[in-house]
Amino acid sequence: MTAVDVSAEALALARTLGATTTVDARTDDVDEQVRAATEGGAHVVVEALGRAALVRQGIAALRPGGRHVQVGLLAGADASPQVDLGRVIGLELELLGSHGMSAHEYPAMLAEIAAGRLDPAPLVGRTIALEDAPAALAAMDRPATAAGTTVVVL
Repeated sequence: MTAVDVSAEALALARTLGATTTVDARTDDVDEQVRAATEGGAHVVVEALGRAALVRQGIAALRPGGRHVQVGLLAGADASPQVDLGRVIGLELELLGSHGMSAHEYPAMLAEIAAGRLDPAPLVGRTIALEDAPAALAAMDRPATAAGTTVVVL
């Protein structure tokens, strides 16, 4: 697995969670580095931030028959990214959109956690109080201050 991020902390976390290669996204040749690290391109790219430039990089990093999964919501100037459809068609790529896990799947996931077969703790970067949630939401358009997911606790 190859992880791409602008945060050294996030890349370090990705390595502890199984990433064999990491790429600093602050370079201009992210797609080339991913293709080199994966010996021809990624099988799957997940774009979770919602930036047009990252959509283009993700598609450029795919191998023939690869799949781009768009999780990040594209808004404002990023709402209508230009996509290299010649590459999509020529390499028979798949482009998929996802809002994440469906609510009907939560009970099974929570059962896995309760049984100890799934441990989400390594993914938690910080916990915050409910009253701090508005500020955390407002800060989501900037790089994260901690690697991992922010969890709101009551």
